[in-house]
This record gives sequence, structure tokens and C-alpha cells, in this order.
Amino acid sequence: MKKIKNAKHPIMFLSMMVLVAALFFFPFLFKKTEKEPEAAVPQSQTPIAKACKVTIHVSGSEVPIDLEDYVVGVVAAEMPVSFHEEALKAQAIAARTYVLKSTNYGQTPIEPTVARQVFYDEDIRKENWQNAYEDNESKVRQAVEGTKGEVIEYDGELITAMFHSMSNGMTESSANYSGTELPYLQSVSSTDFQYANNYETTSTFTIEEWNRLLNTSNRLADIHQIRLQKNNTGRVDKVALKGKEWTGRDFRTILGLRSTDFEIDVVDKKIAVTTEGYGHGVGMSQYGADAMADQGSTAHEILQHYYKNTSIEKINCKN
Repeated sequence: MKKIKNAKHPIMFLSMMVLVAALFFFPFLFKKTEKEPEAAVPQSQTPIAKACKVTIHVSGSEVPIDLEDYVVGVVAAEMPVSFHEEALKAQAIAARTYVLKSTNYGQTPIEPTVARQVFYDEDIRKENWQNAYEDNESKVRQAVEGTKGEVIEYDGELITAMFHSMSNGMTESSANYSGTELPYLQSVSSTDFQYANNYETTSTFTIEEWNRLLNTSNRLADIHQIRLQKNNTGRVDKVALKGKEWTGRDFRTILGLRSTDFEIDVVDKKIAVTTEGYGHGVGMSQYGADAMADQGSTAHEILQHYYKNTSIEKINCKN
């Protein structure tokens, strides 16, 4: 058989090819790999409570006010700053609840009057408090901050958190006041009359003033014939005199009385109208709140006394 020359050449050729390939791919073995972007971490499906950014539009002002700053202005206007801190906290929660309910979380304006809630801006607070401004402002803000975002709910909904200055020993029910039955605005006991210096006041009228205000033609002797119909909380439902009749609320408004719990008499040839308490009497009594706080009650305990079967919750951001 003829011997084949250069039989090792194919093996050498194959070895060279392997070496070339190794040299070609070698740099890639040590090249730094680009890091792929990390996938977004999936968020929990459980709803997370968040802070509600609510602004309040006060009628007469073009600048919207942060909710908590608005509450500071209401507490400063509606409750004496000398009251106990827990009473101020109760007022803050009631005021916050009231404005959110009545404005649909800031969607509509609110009047800064007694018909709604009185509100004092910073300039008015400085003018009213003068040298005590810093101390008073700090006390009110501390009460508001300590209740930030807290509201009063009944059956999962904001309540109409009505409040008044001082009761006559019993608060008024919503049914007696407006004819509308609300389960959380029932008559409850209130001991504020024991703490208020000005619980009972007397207003006097001449017969001429009386007739002008009531559009009557009474004589002084006729006043003895007046008839007062009172309800179960001691407040006047109806006033009747010589064929004319008024509701207790209308009578109070016409004569500018402090409450609808009143008695009428003739003293020294003038008509004397003596009232007990101050305000419409519905919901939380502010003097009652202070009395309860002095006796050791917390803000939540005060509110749950005056607003029956309610709970204190954080604002629910629905939108």
C-alpha cells in the first residue's frame, strides 16, 4: 500500500481552528454583564391609609385654607382658649367633622358665622390675643395637631356634629330642635351649668320694645296671661299670648335671647325674660366638655357622651 504523506496535517488544522475560536470568544467570558432593570416591586393589595389633602373655602375669602389650619381658626373662635386641653381637642374633632360633612370634603364654601362655624384667621387671633398670642396659638395648635385627621362617624358616615355653648343640664335632641330624628343627637345629661358663671341671665324690655319687636299691641298687664309650652328638656316649644303664637326658636331669635329655656315675668314695670344655658342646646355642650375634662374625661370620651353610639375615626380619603 502506498504511504500517505503529511497524515498529521488534518489534526494540526483542527487544533489551530479550536485555538482561534478560543482566542475569539475569550474576551467575552470576562466582559461585565449589563444588569437588567429590576422589575417594579409589587405593591400590597391592602388599601393603605393616606393623608387627605383637603382645603376649605371660607366665604368672603378667595384663598383656600388647609383643613387643619381652618380647624385652628374655628377652635380659637368657638371655644375659650382657657378651657382644658381635652375640651379643646373635642372641639377640634367636632369642628373638623362638621366642616367636612357640610362642605362635602371642601367642595362647597362655608360661612364663618354662628349659623355654621365661626372662624378667626391669624390676623384676628393676633388682634384678639395681643401679648398672649404665642401661648394661646401654641395651645390651640397642639390640640388640633393632637387630633389631626380625626372625625366622628355613625354607621360609617360623618355625623352632623352640632355643638353649643352651654346647656340647661340636658342637651336638646335633634327631633325637638328641628323635627328630624338623628340617632346620635339625643338628649343627654350635661353638668356644665355647675361650672358656668353666666349660666342664668335676664333680659328686660319695656312694653314699647316688646310690642315693636313682636309686632303686638299688648299692655303690661297682658304679660301675666302668657303661656309657655315646654318640652321634655325644659326648653320652650311654643309661646302663646292673646291669640298670637310663636315657636320657642322664633321667640328666642326675635328677642335675641340666649336660649329657648326661658321664663317671663313683670318686674319693676318691665318685662323680664330669664334664660338658662346658651345656644340651641343640640350636640356637644362646650362648657360641659370643659367640665368633663376637668373631671378626667378624654376628648374621645367627651364626644361619645354627647354624640351617642358614634366612633372616632381617621378621615377616609374616598376620592
